[in-house]
Amino acid sequence: MDIELSDQQLLVDRTTAMRMLGLKDPRTIVRLARSGHITGFIACGRWYFNRASIEAFARGE
Repeated sequence: MDIELSDQQLLVDRTTAMRMLGLKDPRTIVRLARSGHITGFIACGRWYFNRASIEAFARGE
């Protein structure tokens, strides 16, 4: 993956999370969060995801 993120960036938005996992449909990333596979939450009407949980899910952990 060629996404450059700062080591201190703990949260990513939905678009970045989708890119990190190679997803095309925004509903898929929301389903993963709601099912507990990745950590995510809504703030001010937008989804945000824990970067570490996205990376762990991508590694298959």
